[in-house]
Amino acid sequence: MGTERLGANVEDGSLSRSRLWWGAFGLVLLGILVWIGYRYVGWVVFGVFTYYVSRPITRRLQRYVSSWTIAATMTLAFILVPILLFVVLFLGVALNQALQILSSDLATEVLNRLQVPVTTLPSDPIELAVVLVSDPTYATFVNQFGGILGVFTTTLFNAFLSLIFAFFLLVEDGRLSRWFEANVFGSESLSVAYLRSVDQGLTSVYFGYTLTIFVVIILSAIIYSLFNLLAPAGVRIPYAMLLAVVTGVFTLIPLVGRSIVYVFIVGIMAVQAATIDVQLLWIPALFFASMVLVFDNVVRTYIRPYLSGKSYHMALVMFAYLLGPVLFGWYGIFMGPLLMVVVVEFVTQIVPRFAHVEPSVGPAVLPDVEPGDSSSGEQTEPTDVDRGESPTG
Repeated sequence: MGTERLGANVEDGSLSRSRLWWGAFGLVLLGILVWIGYRYVGWVVFGVFTYYVSRPITRRLQRYVSSWTIAATMTLAFILVPILLFVVLFLGVALNQALQILSSDLATEVLNRLQVPVTTLPSDPIELAVVLVSDPTYATFVNQFGGILGVFTTTLFNAFLSLIFAFFLLVEDGRLSRWFEANVFGSESLSVAYLRSVDQGLTSVYFGYTLTIFVVIILSAIIYSLFNLLAPAGVRIPYAMLLAVVTGVFTLIPLVGRSIVYVFIVGIMAVQAATIDVQLLWIPALFFASMVLVFDNVVRTYIRPYLSGKSYHMALVMFAYLLGPVLFGWYGIFMGPLLMVVVVEFVTQIVPRFAHVEPSVGPAVLPDVEPGDSSSGEQTEPTDVDRGESPTG
């Protein structure tokens, strides 16, 4: 009897030491993953954003194609990447207009510094190499060009990795969710309920609010450009692309966000019209009436209810989008909403359980509804049941 107990103690001690070593090894692996995630946190978050934007489109395409791989490839290659390229070019034009507003002399100075007198370069390759290495002017330009090329190449490579990461999630999200649910969390655990709420919230924010901002930006740019084509000479919307971006961002401000931009544009055009002919004041008045009565109603009635779902109060979304870039940099526009969803879902789903209170159903916190909205704010994305997968995916 004593021998059996001693053997059991030895086995328990060996098992404890084995668990200790495996736990230490797991912590080392976790540290490596955290270090990698910290190095590429911006691109990881961008990959998560790409996944949530692409997932509803992929699920709709899968109804017409034979595999998830084909649907995910079609979504990224033919829909998302062209849209991202268009947005980058569009924002580049808007940034150029912003630089012109800030200081045209500054832009001229930068261009002059980058300018190279190519007419004096020798035609012989050896002499050209000697000049580029020895002449400080050309050497500076080469270094600047090399730095720009390096940044561009690195950015392109990281963006490609983000797309690959999003593609992997689109194809394997169901298997990953089922494995974690069965082997780590448990099908009816609190962790699964919390992750489901976070998943629904990120879908609403990333696919909803972000896409709403981009749609408003693009539509505003089209409207402003068409107005400039049809308006009389001298009564134009200056820096139409930049103001379109501002219009999309101000969509986050509840109730009066876009109206602030309209009033600013009308003020500029009114000054232009009064300078030329007072009778032309009907043009800014017509613009304001069209934007407020027609465009805003289209956004509130069709665009926002269909895309955003209004799962969160607009004030929370506004602070997430505006403070994110300030705190984290360029990727803050994706990190801010992610942190907002994680924190809000923790407060609404987990904190009440500490007080032994059953949390309310769903991820909504003070759901935001603009005047004139006719939608109940429900998401239109297909459920995970359509895919035959666990809802945690």
